[in-house]
Amino acid sequence: MDLKGRLMLGLMVIVLISLLAGINNQISAEELTILHTNDIHGRLEVDEEEGRMGIPVISSLIDDYRAERDNVLVLDAGDTIHGDVITNHFDGKSAVRTMNKAGFDVMVAGNREFMFGYERLAELDEEEMEFDLLSANIKKDGEPLYDPYVIKQAGEKQVGIFGLTTSRTQVTVSPERTRGLDFADYVDVSQKYVDLLQEKQVDLIIALGHVGTGTAEKVAKAVEGIDVFVDGHSHTVIEEGQWLNDTFHKIAGEYAKYLGVINVNLSKESPEFIQSAKTITAEEGFARVEADEEISQMLEEYGEIVVEDMLN
Repeated sequence: MDLKGRLMLGLMVIVLISLLAGINNQISAEELTILHTNDIHGRLEVDEEEGRMGIPVISSLIDDYRAERDNVLVLDAGDTIHGDVITNHFDGKSAVRTMNKAGFDVMVAGNREFMFGYERLAELDEEEMEFDLLSANIKKDGEPLYDPYVIKQAGEKQVGIFGLTTSRTQVTVSPERTRGLDFADYVDVSQKYVDLLQEKQVDLIIALGHVGTGTAEKVAKAVEGIDVFVDGHSHTVIEEGQWLNDTFHKIAGEYAKYLGVINVNLSKESPEFIQSAKTITAEEGFARVEADEEISQMLEEYGEIVVEDMLN
């Protein structure tokens, strides 16, 4: 091939690569990646021996995904801000601040979030949380105690998320910490907010629950229109997710040992799960990223305060 032919071939290759890149960008702009955790129970710190990524490694994984993808939502399915010395000593504030730094978008209230009392949770929601706290079924004086739902943007698409908290909160937490609260029926509440979100013409409906596998199955069978059910409470590892009727259901274990991943294509008339969902283990997380230095430093400083307070 002469020089002119080689130049023409090279130009054609460049044009083809540009066209393919444009197509890929168009597709990625309508893909949503959902990252999710649950039942961290205050295990904020990295512990390689215990196989815990903690918030520092999870934060770095979140950053990794956000650097590669246009639309990433980070969800937590509850039982996170209580359960270990560093969380309990600060009545949940230390957990919330590390979650803020990690870039969580939405959290549902789990039963253990009430270990400091519902007033303290409301205080953290108002004064500390840079992410949305949801629960559609907890009511006080007939009104939702926290925001029941939120709508998030994913490019030009809208994602509706509503929260469900286990009614067993009233028996797993001291009565004075939930006195005056009512827990509405899961199915009735879910149907109400699915209907509302459908009226708002969102492109994807997510139930963010801290209810566990049995209750999630009951809700998914009774309520049509929930596309994704990100769940917690039962500490189950559903590595690649499972279908409950037409609802995709997933839980990511416990104690910050896992990070769940779900990929959804929102370019079609109905959501399409474009890749097999997966669950990143601590072993994979440690191999893939370094722990977030700023969050690690935050946790170290919280630990020093705990020790100092205990000695005084």
